Amino acid sequence: MLRASLAAALGLAFASAGAQAQTILKLNSPAPPPSYLHKGVFEPWAAAVERDAGGTIKFQMSYGGQLGNFGVAYDRMIDGVSDIAFILTGLTGGRFKQQDVAALPFETRDSNEAAVALWKLYEKGVTADEFKQVKLLGTWAFPNAAIHSMKPIASLADLKGNKFSVGNAILGSVIVSLGSTPVSLRPDETYQALSRGTVDGAVMPFTGMYTFKLHEVAKSHLDVPLGADAAALVMNKQKYDSLPPQARAAIDKHSGLLLTQKLGEATQGQWNLGYETVKAKLARLSPEEEKKWQAALAPIAQKWAEGAPNGQKVLEAFRAEVQALRK
Repeated sequence: MLRASLAAALGLAFASAGAQAQTILKLNSPAPPPSYLHKGVFEPWAAAVERDAGGTIKFQMSYGGQLGNFGVAYDRMIDGVSDIAFILTGLTGGRFKQQDVAALPFETRDSNEAAVALWKLYEKGVTADEFKQVKLLGTWAFPNAAIHSMKPIASLADLKGNKFSVGNAILGSVIVSLGSTPVSLRPDETYQALSRGTVDGAVMPFTGMYTFKLHEVAKSHLDVPLGADAAALVMNKQKYDSLPPQARAAIDKHSGLLLTQKLGEATQGQWNLGYETVKAKLARLSPEEEKKWQAALAPIAQKWAEGAPNGQKVLEAFRAEVQALRK
């Protein structure tokens, strides 16, 4: 009887110790719950990490901004409200100015180029200082922003006097250079602004358009490469450092360039889906008109390079990585 009691007590003790050894990691994604990123990338990544971590960690997913919207997701992760966060780097209070190189117009063709180029810049130390406070798990950029508007846009003249929602400072400069007024809004605020007439249109990739259902209210869509929002999956560094070696090794194994490539591929796939959804309402600029837009936007890259930390170096390195990928 005594032996049985001791065995039971020891069993409970070991079970308790095992339970205590498992660390819960809270992943915050401000994107809507149905976002392609969740089932397509974040959940498979978390499952692979858990498997290789040998039961030492368990992910707890939080979607739709429950642990912080895009405007505060980074701060909530730093404060420990979440452990891992999907962030739009342009909505972090200027902490990641170098990442905005991906937001420059006419620099990249798709998400795959931008994702890998951004990771290479980090890996080679060009932008590494911006991530000193966190553990960078993966980085990418949404495809080039298009214009989703309540009326057709076919020329620079059609933009005059209009207000367009933008998600970062670069897109704000783009809209000003094109003769319109930018309104800074989070992606999740844009649908309501469009439906209420607060803005005349939104500058957002087809991925965001589809995720945030802007095609339900916008009447016209113009496919023109106006730059995009850079994004990252980042982890609280202290939390990462506190994990057992097996857990850290599992995170490292499934992150970095591997995760970056998956994020880029999934995002480009979503762009294709959004593009096909509005194909019937889609317009493009004439070759002559596109040259006018390019001329109007040409000074933005140089102005950005002069204002961002080591901006010229970052811009040249980013362009070199993009060209290397195209070869």
